[in-house]
Amino acid sequence: MNLIIINEETKAATRGTLTKKLTAIKQARETSAEADILALVIDGKSLTFALEKDVEKLFLDLAVLCKAVICCRVSPLQKALVVKLVKRHLKTILLAIGDGANDVGMIQAAHVGVGISGVEGLQAARSADVSIGQFRHLQKLLLVHGHWSYHRLSRLILYSYYKNLALCMTQFWVQLSSPPLVSLSCRRSVIICVGG
Repeated sequence: MNLIIINEETKAATRGTLTKKLTAIKQARETSAEADILALVIDGKSLTFALEKDVEKLFLDLAVLCKAVICCRVSPLQKALVVKLVKRHLKTILLAIGDGANDVGMIQAAHVGVGISGVEGLQAARSADVSIGQFRHLQKLLLVHGHWSYHRLSRLILYSYYKNLALCMTQFWVQLSSPPLVSLSCRRSVIICVGG
């Protein structure tokens, strides 16, 4: 795994490094058939510059080409901004996992937030959509409970279609089978009684 380290002091240097690394990776991928596995490491100061409007697209393009992105020494606001950046440009479903109070903004910015209750307190677990006791429970949460949830939701949708079809067909049958001499108020009361 090749590491790409971004640790710059100014906005111009950050933009230059991002541009240089991005063009080097694209040229390497064009010339070789086998792509290297990449990891991006960026510190908090460089991330501040990378999240500005005119540089954020370069940072996102470079991050997408990497297998792993590590943001070290970042503030809670920067964590949330990275999630919002990916959410805004890539239109994908995001899962954020956090275990402390500094992860609350990131968890709330994502589509699905998972809080781990533990040593750092319960603030992340309380602000998350789903709470787990330890990080090792994440695999079971995603693969088992996610699968079950998918099946439950699909059955609920099928049941809704069935229920609506049965309701509409009952009303349609009552309308056709009632004699024309029956008043409109009687028809409505029959529809309400039979149709639910």
